[in-house]
Amino acid sequence: MQTANLATTLHSLLFLFPIIIGSIFLIFALILIILTSTYFLKRILLKNKRKLIWTPISSIERRSNLSYEEFVKEYASIGKPVIITDVVKNWKASEKWTLDFFREKYGSVKTDGVRDRNNGTNISMTIADYMDYLETGNSEQSLYLFDFHMFEHPELYEDYKVPVYCHNLLETFAEELFNKYGFQQYIYLIIGRKESSIGLHIDSFCTQGWLAGIYGRKRLILIPPDQQEFVYDGKVNAFNPDLEKFPLYANVKPVEFILTPGELLYIPSMWWHQAENLENTIALGLNTVNEWNFEMVLHAANEVNPIIGNLLGLLLEFPWLGKVVVASRLL
Repeated sequence: MQTANLATTLHSLLFLFPIIIGSIFLIFALILIILTSTYFLKRILLKNKRKLIWTPISSIERRSNLSYEEFVKEYASIGKPVIITDVVKNWKASEKWTLDFFREKYGSVKTDGVRDRNNGTNISMTIADYMDYLETGNSEQSLYLFDFHMFEHPELYEDYKVPVYCHNLLETFAEELFNKYGFQQYIYLIIGRKESSIGLHIDSFCTQGWLAGIYGRKRLILIPPDQQEFVYDGKVNAFNPDLEKFPLYANVKPVEFILTPGELLYIPSMWWHQAENLENTIALGLNTVNEWNFEMVLHAANEVNPIIGNLLGLLLEFPWLGKVVVASRLL
């Protein structure tokens, strides 16, 4: 009798098992549909409310004791650049990061982050060799260490603290996705030689740019997005424009200033900018995504790959989904 009851129970469980699994899958699918629908509805509702605008300027403001709320209201939400003067000077990096420090600590490290500005190619060399170039190298060369891979040397992260103003939605990514797809590189270390220049450009994928002066002075020019039609896709040298070759640049009203060590520059999305080193320099760059450029970043990603672009938005909106994706090995 007991054997018969056990057999009946097992038979019932075997019968119910696919129903239970199917129900779980259906519930999960419904939850996913509801969340996805809510996400796209939210994007539609917020698209106009948080539509990024740009504020023209004739000079750049320098601010201290700036709260995050003031930063959002007076700069981030209206696309207005600003220099924050009382953040970087409190970092350990402000005194610690010198050319001698990087030579002594990382001289034997080989990097592929050196770019030859004359032909746009990357060069692989040791940090010590690059420091030799800064001091005695061929002046006709234009080599720029545009990205010393800090994520390979995490001890450097202890020398600074990302300011509250640099709130970045990318940090909500699951760590595995964050590392696998290179998002850790949104923070990068730049070392440049006196008189060298990073050409006129906008930051990729409509991200916001941050530039922290650590060592040496930089000369910069900012150009607002509404003058984009005059900059010839960045081919013009903003510091010495050839108006015969680029006549429309005469319509540009650039804002020029000096960034000194200890200052943090905020560059809103889509602002054109060019930097020139007045001295050998060390700077820390960051690219961020927040509520104010979120839609622009997704649009830029969609233009490259619509699937990845929409998936990026979902992962940013629902960080837990990234963990599910990683666990299921879908990405």
